[in-house]
Amino acid sequence: MFVGLLSVPFGFPGTAIILAGILIEALHTGFSGPIGPWLFGLMCVLTLVAETADNWLTMIGARRYGASTSSVWLSFIGGVVGAIVIGGPLAVVFGPLGPIIGGFVGAVGVVVLQEYRKSGRWDQAIQAGWGTFLGRMAGIMLKIVIAVAMIGIVAVAMFG
Repeated sequence: MFVGLLSVPFGFPGTAIILAGILIEALHTGFSGPIGPWLFGLMCVLTLVAETADNWLTMIGARRYGASTSSVWLSFIGGVVGAIVIGGPLAVVFGPLGPIIGGFVGAVGVVVLQEYRKSGRWDQAIQAGWGTFLGRMAGIMLKIVIAVAMIGIVAVAMFG
């Protein structure tokens, strides 16, 4: 579970790794030990929220800072494409930070370009890009908080 926690800031699906550890323990005890079906179900919900948080919070941040609806959706697509297309080559230089940087560049870049294309004003475009950046940062922070909470809940269930 701690490997999962440590992997979150690097853009890896850390809460899914934590969930895998919880599943192994639950299977080991046949879901009759401290990790029963209800607790495992809660961990699944927390994992789903955490693993999607950076995407939907990026979209919310972009919208709050003035991005159009098309830019909001493009921020999601830009983040995913950026993590894959830009993140791969950046991983050669920055290691596991490459996909994170690529995701930021893709999400923010596409919003700035789309907003500039629509308004012709760099100040509005950059403001929308800033909101996208803040939303993505909030998503990463939320994912870390949920990962810590998952570990804490399981620790209390097993040892408390």
